[in-house]
Amino acid sequence: MKNLLFIILAILSLAGAGAAAIYLSGITALGIVFFCGFFFGVFLMNLKVNVKNDKINSYKRELEKESIASSENFSRVKVLESKIEVLEKALENALKNK
Repeated sequence: MKNLLFIILAILSLAGAGAAAIYLSGITALGIVFFCGFFFGVFLMNLKVNVKNDKINSYKRELEKESIASSENFSRVKVLESKIEVLEKALENALKNK
C-alpha cells in the first residue's frame, strides 16, 4: 500500500512536470519541472529503499530461523550424548554385578 502511494505521487510529479513544460514558459516552467523532477527522484529512491529494507528484513528473519534451528539441534545432540553416557554407565554396572 505504501509503495502504491509513492508510485502514484511519482506519476503525479511527472504529469505536473509535463503540464508545466507544455502550458508554461520561461523560468516558471523551469522551476516547476525542476521541483517535479526532484520529487520524482525522492519518491523513486524511497521505493528502492523500501524494497531493499524488505529484502534485508526477510533475510534477517531467515537467519534467525536458521540460528534457532541450529541451537535446537545442538541441544538435542547434548541430550542424546548425556543419555548415551547414562546407558553406558548402567551397562558397566550391570556387567560388574554379574
